[in-house]
Amino acid sequence: RGGRQTRGASHYQGLLLAALTLDLDHTRSQIPGRIYLLAQYTHGRGITEDFIGDTLVISNIDSFQNIAQLSEYWWEVGLLGVDVIFRIGKQDLTSEFLFIETAADFLQSTFVLSPSTAFPTYPAPSVGAVALMRLTDSLVLKSGVWDAFAQGGSWGFSGNDSILLASELECRYALAGGRLPGVFAVGAVYESAGKIEERPVSSVNEYIFQFEQTIYREHPYDTGDHQGVSVFAGYYPRFPGEQIVEESIGDSYIAGVVVRGLHPRRDDDVIGGGVAYSQLFRVGTNREAVTEVFYKAQLNPHLSLQPDLQYIATPSGIFHDSLAVGLRFQITL
Repeated sequence: RGGRQTRGASHYQGLLLAALTLDLDHTRSQIPGRIYLLAQYTHGRGITEDFIGDTLVISNIDSFQNIAQLSEYWWEVGLLGVDVIFRIGKQDLTSEFLFIETAADFLQSTFVLSPSTAFPTYPAPSVGAVALMRLTDSLVLKSGVWDAFAQGGSWGFSGNDSILLASELECRYALAGGRLPGVFAVGAVYESAGKIEERPVSSVNEYIFQFEQTIYREHPYDTGDHQGVSVFAGYYPRFPGEQIVEESIGDSYIAGVVVRGLHPRRDDDVIGGGVAYSQLFRVGTNREAVTEVFYKAQLNPHLSLQPDLQYIATPSGIFHDSLAVGLRFQITL
């Protein structure tokens, strides 16, 4: 309901992923480390562009145009034992940065990172180099550089001499005598000026403040049991410069709660609820806010069904409030 239009607004969209990891340490190769390949194929069509008109993108598998591509290919090697990991190749920014594990089951893309940000993430990751440095048992420093503004379906090179730099310090801790784990991260992102589809854009600065905290565990002394209640939040102040394309996103906020194993006989089921807000640079309200609730039923180790409800307030700041109902099913082999 609402948005741009509702006629014929029921659609199907699918994403197929196939991943391959080759551990070179277990082969006769003299090259250490491991190689990772990820192929992605989308089919169908989302409802963002034609119907809702939202900037934040209601579905985190929406590729806008169907793709068949090698989305990631990288080589990784450990240095100084396991204290430093170096990775080079085409890779998704959110594999290590701007990622909140507690929010991974939400369908709204803002809870991971909206593809509208033009960062090297799905559906258009790019070639980069990343270093992960373990400073202590609880502190990890992550730094990386990418080729910015590569197009989806490419090999990850943009050819426009633009770069993206990211750095993040992650702290893992536990409260209540080690029974309630949490993660806090701070960081910064810089993207140099360039062109998106021949449109010039200014450099971008963004900062990262995010945390996730377990506040209740059904079995607090069993570290392998994840049943319980967790909360998360993220704040991302962003400064997109003077040349701002219409789809640009400013400051963003996310927050939510996730409950695992609420039903005594369904330990792997997940219930979640969250809100996301972003500043926009269009006419109208210049903001978009999303409220999402879902229930993910893990029917067996390979199949899950996830009813989802999202309310989008002022999509792109210019369209009527929208209510969207969806069902995701996921098969994992």
